[in-house]
Amino acid sequence: MSILEVPRRVTPARLVASARAAGLRWAVRAGLDQAGPLTTTVTRTGPGGAVTFRVPDPAPCSGQLVSMWMDRNPGTPALLLLHTTPDVVHASAVLASGERRHVMLSRVIEDFGLRFGAVPLPDEDALAGVQIHDRFRGVRLIELWRPPGRPVRAW
Repeated sequence: MSILEVPRRVTPARLVASARAAGLRWAVRAGLDQAGPLTTTVTRTGPGGAVTFRVPDPAPCSGQLVSMWMDRNPGTPALLLLHTTPDVVHASAVLASGERRHVMLSRVIEDFGLRFGAVPLPDEDALAGVQIHDRFRGVRLIELWRPPGRPVRAW
């Protein structure tokens, strides 16, 4: 039997995280598709209906503790979605103002070897980073990269 003939494990998508804000609800589902990789989808439901989209490359890369993704739809609050390794036991979104928003992490989902968490963010206060607590390495701040400011042109 070749590697191409080995049956792949398929795990139906299940709810792994959810959040609410400003009349909107987000439901995060994860599963393993026929090709084998983790597939994460987010469904945003509100007064205008529901929309579902797929999260690209959801799992942390080798050696990373967390993978981040944001839903930034104009006119709605942003949603921060985290995929973390099992060693991460606490996470907070750190806003530009210094305020923190706790990200409720799921228990470890054994089929994926990950935790999931989601939190809505305020429009008026940009995400500056994510603070995590890893069981083995303690507290770490992951700052978001920001492009340098545009040079001022003198006419």
